[in-house]
Amino acid sequence: MRIKVPQSRLFFDEILKEKNIKLKALSKIVKINYSSIKKYRRGELLIPEKYFNKLLSLSHRKDFWKNEIYKFEDNWGVIRGGKNAAISDKNNKRIEYARKFIKIKEPNIKLNEFFYEFYGALLGDGCISQFPRKDGGKRIVICIVGNKRLDSEYLLYLQRRLKKEFDISSYFYKSKTNNVSQLVINNKKFALYLTNFGFPIGLKYGKIQIPKIDSSWEKQKMVIRGLFDTDGSICAKKREGYKYPQISISSKDSSILNRLNRMLRSKGYPSWVSGQNISLRGAEATKKWFNDIGSSNNRNIFKYKYWLKNKVLPPKLGLVG
Repeated sequence: MRIKVPQSRLFFDEILKEKNIKLKALSKIVKINYSSIKKYRRGELLIPEKYFNKLLSLSHRKDFWKNEIYKFEDNWGVIRGGKNAAISDKNNKRIEYARKFIKIKEPNIKLNEFFYEFYGALLGDGCISQFPRKDGGKRIVICIVGNKRLDSEYLLYLQRRLKKEFDISSYFYKSKTNNVSQLVINNKKFALYLTNFGFPIGLKYGKIQIPKIDSSWEKQKMVIRGLFDTDGSICAKKREGYKYPQISISSKDSSILNRLNRMLRSKGYPSWVSGQNISLRGAEATKKWFNDIGSSNNRNIFKYKYWLKNKVLPPKLGLVG
């Protein structure tokens, strides 16, 4: 669980004044990184519950602060980009007042191939999170996360296509402290539209499902492409001299893997499910995948082209630069 303290600066300043110490000394007492505690004080980050409890134990107004806080589920999807986009302006009363008069543009959603590709990406490394607002409403945020070095270009691709296909704006963030990049979409109507296809708000594992698609393989394979570009990989085994490529997609949800397996096998792919992965291997299967399903993530395209040219696929092969 993570904690949002609406008056975070006051909360910290009361403790500092009562203990007659500076923020750096407080960070040592509660064993919180100094850089992080500064951001907690400014309200830029949600506070992990164990750290909040340490801080609360130093306050003389424990009951007051317990009643002031908001609690959020502690899961991988609620990360810095999504949180900042969702809650950073809550303390600005003028923005809250102005928001009442803003009309959210109705998204122009077409159930085209890109919609299903985006939905597949969301199934892989995405989430839809909900946050309370002071005016009593709720803010719903869509977020897709990637590797900062390897996936940033792919997230920017999704950003461009969202604008081109549906006229939906989004925000791209690169973390300054870790190897994470994020695409954040603050569009409640688009988020609710996605829930109509079975995508849940909040924790998704055990709840997500591949949307019911007509018999069009062109749409089905775009969902698979989106999953591959976020939760998939192409690699080769050392004991085989890195000669024979293997494509895998991982998921904690067995129903997703089994549905994917049925879809792929119906099109002649020699796929199999093992643990939390669905895989297929061999030169011909890999060529068929990239000629048919394909990829929009240069991380995967680069490795495939490298294998075609060099006939080997060594480990830890990344984009140049």
